[in-house]
Amino acid sequence: MTDVTSSDGTRLALVVEGPDDAPTVVLVHGLGLSTDSWGDVPARLAGAHRVVGYDLRGHAQSGDARTGDYSLEAHARDLDAVLAACVPAGERAVVVGHSLGGGIVLAAARRSGTARMAGVVFAGSGGSGVTAPGLPARSLPAPLAAALQRGWFGVLRAAALVGHRVRGVEAVSDALVRRSAFAPGEPAELVARVRESFLTTRPRALAGTTLASLSHDGTRLAPHLDVPTLVVHGTADREVPEDEVRDLLSALPDAELVSVPRAGHVLPLTHGPLVAEQVARWVARTSPARPTSPQEAS
Repeated sequence: MTDVTSSDGTRLALVVEGPDDAPTVVLVHGLGLSTDSWGDVPARLAGAHRVVGYDLRGHAQSGDARTGDYSLEAHARDLDAVLAACVPAGERAVVVGHSLGGGIVLAAARRSGTARMAGVVFAGSGGSGVTAPGLPARSLPAPLAAALQRGWFGVLRAAALVGHRVRGVEAVSDALVRRSAFAPGEPAELVARVRESFLTTRPRALAGTTLASLSHDGTRLAPHLDVPTLVVHGTADREVPEDEVRDLLSALPDAELVSVPRAGHVLPLTHGPLVAEQVARWVARTSPARPTSPQEAS
């Protein structure tokens, strides 16, 4: 299987690794990234798991949104489509979200429940958001929030277009990416990899999805995630501060925290072996034991 069609006709590009009869792991990447942002995590899991990664709508190899919709609701419908197509009947997957991917998982849990989810792992994701920088989403009157959203959509789309035209200014771009997504001392080649991914994401998708993430308050949705949830958090993650992690953990019905000292936001790239180990542990915890055949027993 190489792609899935979402409910509005948007094509989602898939990458599937591992044996068909193994427990399924579904990877949901972050804003402006792609399945490539999981680094070697899929390969590390694929020996004993069926690993499904997909590019978000408007990102990398996936198609542009057929209706122009890049809301979290649209992204949640996409995840529903991937789960429906890729999780065998009667089984459930462990869903792993990085950054915005965690918000998409929460939105999908609110929309459709967790019937296809055995468990969830947040790797560098906290679930909260704002309507515009410095303005909490939950405290703004609806008309003001809507006006700010319209204004910020224009600003963000223009910024994305400018970014495509000044890609030669790599030092500035890398400095911004390093400050927001990486801890001091993490490899420069990974910073460049993330920067290139952002700059090759289509501007409308980047702006629209950014806007959706800014107005998203995942802690309100956390009670819908009624399956065991693991939060893997870098202590030097500027995008997901400690108080945001505490808020998320307090709102989740069944959660565990693994802290990664001095790690930044892009854990799948910088700490791939650890992320893969924790995902495999969560699969073992949440997946029912497979029956042993007579041949295996002997």
